[in-house]
Formats: sequence, C-alpha cells, structure tokens
Amino acid sequence: MIRLKDILTESKQSDWQYQLRDIGGPVFYRRQGEDAEWQFTDAETFAEALADGAKLIPHKVKDD
Repeated sequence: MIRLKDILTESKQSDWQYQLRDIGGPVFYRRQGEDAEWQFTDAETFAEALADGAKLIPHKVKDD
C-alpha cells in the first residue's frame, strides 16, 4: 500500500542533494536536482533532509 507520505518523501529526495564538507569545520551544502551550483544551508535543514531520506553526495577534493 502506497501512502501519501511515501510519495512526498520520494519527490523530496529527488529534488535536493546534500553534501557535508570539512573546511576547518563542518560546512553544509545543498543543490537542487543535478544543478552544478551548490549553495550553503544550515545544520538543521541538512539534518532534517537526511532524516527524511535525502541523497547525500560525497565531497571529492579536486587536485590542483
């Protein structure tokens, strides 16, 4: 049985991706869909999104 909450959670998961970077301390980012641009977010929004099953994208440091 599919519930409305499950459908809403699924659509929420595909809309936003989240990333945690350690730049002298934790810095929280998110982006919508597959956008190239990441934007800052706060720790509370980050934690709530992950608790709801949002996608966590690993941060890869680029070689200079």
